[in-house]
Amino acid sequence: MNPNSILFLYEGETEREFYNILFQTCVEQRSIRITKSNMHGVGNINKKVKKKIAAFLDDKKSMGQNKITVIVAHDRDGDRATESKLNVMGLKEQFCLKKSRVEDIWEVIATKDLETWLFHDVEGLFDFLNIPQKKRNYAKYLNVESLNNVSLSSLFRTCDKLYLKGDKAEGLLLKLDIRKILAKVPELQDLVVQINSLCI
Repeated sequence: MNPNSILFLYEGETEREFYNILFQTCVEQRSIRITKSNMHGVGNINKKVKKKIAAFLDDKKSMGQNKITVIVAHDRDGDRATESKLNVMGLKEQFCLKKSRVEDIWEVIATKDLETWLFHDVEGLFDFLNIPQKKRNYAKYLNVESLNNVSLSSLFRTCDKLYLKGDKAEGLLLKLDIRKILAKVPELQDLVVQINSLCI
């Protein structure tokens, strides 16, 4: 039995849907227990993460898990110069102690937000919205990291549609090529490698 397990904390429902697809597609389908939990936004993120870890460690269902890696998935809400709101080192000092069951704490940050990454498959976005080839403005979406959820909402409005976050986004996410997105996002590549390294 795999001694490793993961506590995966995510920002919101859109992240849940996205990472579910990523894990199903790109993570080795071998024995590892992944417990997922919604942080419902990144306000007071350090406090939320501390509470989530403490509650997980106290939960009787987690008692058999002795090599826990905590992964926190959240948005940067700015460009790459914007510092992470998560104090990973402080969390490690509190939870990754000698006799702790928490082995490590990682973060995966979407710059600017998760919707930014979706533009790496702009063809899939156009297809989902049934935009005719002659009306597809690829040049407008070349600088992916200048885009965000507002840009995606604006694209949807050009087709008289409404972009809805959360579980309502699942239909869109299932139409996109997750491997194409993965190939262009180093943060996701690192995440997949790290998770697969825990699968035995």
